[in-house]
Amino acid sequence: MWFIVFALAVAVLVAGDPPGPWWGSAVYYRILVDSFKDGDGDGLGDLLGAAKQMSYVRALGADAVILTPLSSKSTDCSQPGTIDLKQIDPRYGDVDKFVSLLKKASKLELKVVITLQLETISVASEWFKLSAGRARGYEDMVLWKEDETRARLATPPHGAKNNEAVLNLCSENTAAALVEALCVWLKRGVAGAVLKVDHPPDLGCSAALVKSLAMDAVRCARSANLEVPVTVVETALDAAAAELYAEAGANSVISKALTALDRPSAAGLALAMHATVLFSPQDGPAWTTSETDENRIATRYGSDIVDAINMLALTLPGAAIIQQGDELGAADTLLEWSTTTDCWPVKMTPAAAPFPWDDGPSAGFSTGQPWLPIAPNYRYANAKTEFANDFSHVGVLRVAAAMRRSPAMGPHAEIQRLGDAIAILRWGGAGSLLNVANLGRGAVDVQLSKIPGLPSVMSVAASSSGSSVSSGSHVTIDRGIRLNAGESVLMAGPPRHCGGPGPVDKIANKLSEGWQRINKYFSGA
Repeated sequence: MWFIVFALAVAVLVAGDPPGPWWGSAVYYRILVDSFKDGDGDGLGDLLGAAKQMSYVRALGADAVILTPLSSKSTDCSQPGTIDLKQIDPRYGDVDKFVSLLKKASKLELKVVITLQLETISVASEWFKLSAGRARGYEDMVLWKEDETRARLATPPHGAKNNEAVLNLCSENTAAALVEALCVWLKRGVAGAVLKVDHPPDLGCSAALVKSLAMDAVRCARSANLEVPVTVVETALDAAAAELYAEAGANSVISKALTALDRPSAAGLALAMHATVLFSPQDGPAWTTSETDENRIATRYGSDIVDAINMLALTLPGAAIIQQGDELGAADTLLEWSTTTDCWPVKMTPAAAPFPWDDGPSAGFSTGQPWLPIAPNYRYANAKTEFANDFSHVGVLRVAAAMRRSPAMGPHAEIQRLGDAIAILRWGGAGSLLNVANLGRGAVDVQLSKIPGLPSVMSVAASSSGSSVSSGSHVTIDRGIRLNAGESVLMAGPPRHCGGPGPVDKIANKLSEGWQRINKYFSGA
């Protein structure tokens, strides 16, 4: 406990305001609203429940929350998708409850970012019906095939995705409607939006839409005397698409480097990290620990590597996104256990397992029957149990988040592969921070001396749950460190030093000598 308190104190007392906009180094916590906390007992997570648990998010060390889409959705599962982007789905709550959540978050100094899924809409939506009827201004809002009849409104058109109609993001009318919807949310008080705008038929249209949304978001915020909002893009495509969105004006593009379906190797992950940094916006990437609809860390890789992924996200340059449940090492649920046939706002997926608040009935998620079965490991992987244990996954994450704000977290970052281990060095500040994670299947001896300029001794700020390396111990760099499979260690120390004059120093010395000679000549000495 003493080290958590110490780390938090250092972060508060010493760290100043980070350079650049807040989103460049933010720690986001992504909330799956449907599965976070049920406030009214109907079995589905909602705004009332999320507002009650905002203090939990702040206690983790987060700066902002990302809410999954809240827009009104179809109540007919045969016609899924968004009905109205501007309206809040009544199953989550209403505008008043949303404003209450914003006020609670503001008191805790948490910013709130919403997610807008702009790629598809429901065939039950007004936009789709007007486009099908060729109403003026709506004719091209949906992606129609030239020879396709628009008479059968219940049938998704050409290019349908998940039985939803695909929006034509190349249409000026579509862009104008989406800009209007974003402005409505900004005026409600959100700090920005995560945009899903992939349009494979023409990614140029996606980029143009991002540019329009980013510029108009700033105009909308200024007109309402609000802070400049953040524009984050989440893409299912490759690094080339990320580069396209970055050039279009996105403040951040969410990186999938840490979310591969198979357990990553050090070599493969190092390449993915370098590619992310190379193609990221000027303000840096946003590293997410898991994707919303895909398996969480514990399920896709195993519980032994949970802390390693979380700590990597928190030490890499840019922002970090902690996916709901990853801080606990929570597993996905088993859909085979589901007994409900109700139509819910979102598709039932294993990763959407209700959040485990405690080890009691329904894991403290709801007083009713949860919309999805609770994850099988909730008896020990729950918030109450882990907050009581300083060496749990939550305890490790809280220290790592606190160290992120310490003077050891320098502005420069270096990514290195050391055999089966990967190392992230943050330097250039009042100290240095080194994160080393063994991604291999067996124990490895990591030769830290291969990283030039490290201080001779560093102190362990945090180590993964069950680690043989204890917090507060010292590591002699020349001796290296032995890490078991999946084990990760976060170390802090004095500033990085140079072994001798580098090229810049040599050039500066030569210039200095030259000026001395010139001054000597003209002085007649």
